[in-house]
Amino acid sequence: MRDSKLFSKLLTEEENSQPKVAMFFVYLVLGLSLCVFGASIWFSSYQKRVYLRISPAFDTQQSKIQHEIHKLLLDENKLTDVERIRKISIELGLVEYTGSIVELQDRKITNRQ
Repeated sequence: MRDSKLFSKLLTEEENSQPKVAMFFVYLVLGLSLCVFGASIWFSSYQKRVYLRISPAFDTQQSKIQHEIHKLLLDENKLTDVERIRKISIELGLVEYTGSIVELQDRKITNRQ
């Protein structure tokens, strides 16, 4: 039959050589993954710090610009409304109010304000 000493000797030699190399690769992969993880944390926190440092100035400029845009949109709406009313009044043949009323009575012109 088989010799048990030889079999045990083969098992111990294989077990001793394999784990050393395998554990080296495991530790190498673990170390590289920890380095990549640490680098990603550092870069993300660096970007946050830069953004937070710039953020207040950016927010104030953004709100000023948005306010100016909103103001210009309101002015544009007012002007287009006036133009639309003038166009409709011309189409209907209406006369625009000028501020003073002129009444003709018995061929006399009187100004009433």
